[in-house]
Order: sequence, then C-alpha cells, then structure tokens
Amino acid sequence: MATVFEMARALGEELQKTPQVEALLAAKEAYEKDPEVSKLVAEYTQLHYDFETKMQQGGIEIEEQRAYNEKMKEMGEAIRTNKLASDLYVAEQNFNNFMNAVFNIITATLTGEEPEQAGGCDPSCCSSCGGGCH
Repeated sequence: MATVFEMARALGEELQKTPQVEALLAAKEAYEKDPEVSKLVAEYTQLHYDFETKMQQGGIEIEEQRAYNEKMKEMGEAIRTNKLASDLYVAEQNFNNFMNAVFNIITATLTGEEPEQAGGCDPSCCSSCGGGCH
C-alpha cells in the first residue's frame, strides 16, 4: 500500500501534466527569458527599495514622494501592459484557481462532504475552465 507521501508525489507528477501547469511553466520561461520585462521589473524593484529606504531613514519631502509614486506608477503600468508579464499573471491565476479546486476536493473528502458542497468540482472539468469556477 502506498504511503500518503508516495501518493502526494504521484499527484504532483500528474499535476505536472495538466494544461494549467504546462501553461504556467511556459509563461514563466518566456517571462524569465525576456530581457525587456526583466529589466523593467529590476528597475521597478530597485526604485521601490530606494523609496522604502528613504522613508525608513526619516522620510522624504512630499514632492519627492510624488515623483517616486509617479515613476513607480509608470513603471508598474509598463510591466502590467507587457504581454509576457500579462500572460504570466493569467497563467498564475488559472493555476491558483485549479489548485484551489483540487484542494477543495481533498478537504471535502477529509470532512466527508460532497466536493460540490465544499466548492470543489470534478477535476476533469477544470481543464476546460481553468479551475476558476468555484
């Protein structure tokens, strides 16, 4: 008889074959290989870090705060409108919804509920909707 850990590993291996995981990995790889979005994220992260550091060191003038906020807003928008970043975000959301549906089924099974009552669904249906139905 397989242990719970062996079954969890087998479940993980099966989950790797799902469209949600495949889409997430492909989107992540494309995102990480793109120098433009990597540069945007690095610059945004550094700008945010600089802003936080200055605030912790006693604050900054209102005008400088506005300048930081405006620049971070512009850079954030550039990241959000980047197709690879957007694709990654959508893939992450679909993956999270799918994993929540799987978790709901496991939880419902543990509590003796029907998966539908606990917000789960039939895993075979999740591949067509991204798992975000519950």
